[in-house]
Order: sequence, then structure tokens, then C-alpha cells
Amino acid sequence: MMGKSFWYSWSGLVLVASPLLLGVINISFSYYLSRRYLKEMLDALQRSQHFYRWTNSLPHEGWFTHFLMLAAVRGSMLWPGPAVRRGFLSSEDMDNFPPHLQRLLTIRNWMDVVLLVWGSTMYALLKLTKH
Repeated sequence: MMGKSFWYSWSGLVLVASPLLLGVINISFSYYLSRRYLKEMLDALQRSQHFYRWTNSLPHEGWFTHFLMLAAVRGSMLWPGPAVRRGFLSSEDMDNFPPHLQRLLTIRNWMDVVLLVWGSTMYALLKLTKH
């Protein structure tokens, strides 16, 4: 496999530090989505009272609350079945959700998958070369 000297080189440092960089990019993209598109997403979910009631308080909330609201919308759009059954999400809103917003949420979800796979791979490589 890879020798221990590889992990002390610049290439090894870049390879191991890249999940950290991907994490920073993920957080930055979430911040961008929460500041630029969250109001539009909540307006698109106007039949879903759970989300629509947040629209009025959105300007008065901080960055952490925006992150939580975005995470709730992302989760509901990623797995809409449980959200519809519990009454958090209207099936009409799910069907009529704007495609450009859905695309942004899909990009964000794939960024999470890439970060998880890359981080897991780096962890496994470090564990394998430790012995």
C-alpha cells in the first residue's frame, strides 16, 4: 500500500486535509443557501404550515436558526415521505417545489455524500497504514 513517508509529504497532507476543506466549503454553501434562497424556499412551501410560519420570523433570526431551517427543508425534501405523513410537508408543495431550488438542495446533498465518502476513505487509509 502506501508507505509511512507518503503521509509526511505535501501530497499526503493535502490528501488528508481535503475533508476539512470540503467541510468548510459545505458550511459556506449552506450559509449562502440560508441567506440567499431560504426565504424563497419557505415561500414555496406555503401550504405546509410547519415551514410557512417561519417566514414571518426569518428576518429576526440569526445565522444558526437559518442553518436549522435550511436543514429542516433539506431533510423534508430529501425524504418527503415521513414529512408528509407527519403533516410537516404538503404533498402539493413537494410536487410544485421550484426546480432550481430543488437542484440547489440536490447539490448540497451530494456535497455531503462526497464529504462522507472522502472522509471515510482517508480515515480507512490512515488506519491501514498505521499497522
